[in-house]
Amino acid sequence: MVKLKILVVLNDLDIGGAQNYTISLMNEFLKLGNEVHLRILSQNVPLLERLNKNINVKIYSRNSKLDFRIIKKIRNELKYENYDAVISSDIHYQKIANYFINKDYKILYPIHFTIARGSKSYFINFITFRFKKKNEIFITSIERQTNYLVKKYKLNKSFFTQIHNGVDTNKFILAPKSFSRNEFLLRIGIDPISKVILMVAGFREEKRHIDAVKAFSKLFNKRKDVYLVLVGDNRISEQNLLQEFVDINYIDNVKIFSAAEAGNIIDYYWAADLFTLTSDKVETFPISVLEAMSCGVPCVLTDVGGAKDIIVNDTYGRVVPKHDLDAISKSWIDILESKIDARKNRAHIEQNYSLTIAVEKYLNLMRHSDVN
Repeated sequence: MVKLKILVVLNDLDIGGAQNYTISLMNEFLKLGNEVHLRILSQNVPLLERLNKNINVKIYSRNSKLDFRIIKKIRNELKYENYDAVISSDIHYQKIANYFINKDYKILYPIHFTIARGSKSYFINFITFRFKKKNEIFITSIERQTNYLVKKYKLNKSFFTQIHNGVDTNKFILAPKSFSRNEFLLRIGIDPISKVILMVAGFREEKRHIDAVKAFSKLFNKRKDVYLVLVGDNRISEQNLLQEFVDINYIDNVKIFSAAEAGNIIDYYWAADLFTLTSDKVETFPISVLEAMSCGVPCVLTDVGGAKDIIVNDTYGRVVPKHDLDAISKSWIDILESKIDARKNRAHIEQNYSLTIAVEKYLNLMRHSDVN
């Protein structure tokens, strides 16, 4: 198999699903014998330690969104290094760097957005899509995202290549016998006989932690043996703001942890009876859902992004309308009182959403003209 020389350009390595997923891809590319180079366009790199040490890394610091000093450095590297492919998280920045470079390396743009953030963003995206070059490939992760972009930007469906996000199923496994759920729950202040609802998402407005807390208040009125555990990034101010919405009557049953406080996230998946996301926008194909399901945990998700693709007609959990607190609370109770086979959930991820499948499709796309 032909080995590739791959350049990856990222805006940052901040704590987030897209960044974690890209790190997993790069580590796997390297493990398979490919040469991987990473260029990061800011000093915001808390996830850097998760990157394989054999990946060549350069960290830049942009003075502005279009810092032409950095564009020139990336451009010179593309011009004089013999890369086979480029993967970039910043479409507009990369297109400027590629301008007038007549090389046939492939440029892959994984699209982590669906709805544009305002009219200016929409206009820039519209122009960007209209000036697509032959060696550029725009990658979507779900059918719903593809269909929306096709309709919104008046494109043919063939314009996009779809590759589902994937999770490392060798890392995110069913809880081993050596894991003591009781000991772990006691360590984080939870009664071991309780049921645990877990939400792993950055403390940002669109993730709607507030809806999760309000739905929990409805559930708590019916049963007291349940805890809601929220694990997010390190935005402490957002955590403090969220704490104000936790009613004094059930405050002890809502646990809030930053990523730094939480430590090894897989322990939380193993201890959880149910995983949930209550987002109202932005989500495409959340990695945390795939991680939870790979560990066998059933999910209740709001109907955003690829929720229905993953859950499949309520087979592996529930999909509910966004902002519908009654539906969220009721679905939590339904799942907690039902018996969903953990092995069945995991098998669904292994067969359809493993990192191995995603890596193979990316490499095929970089070697050939079509991933399908």
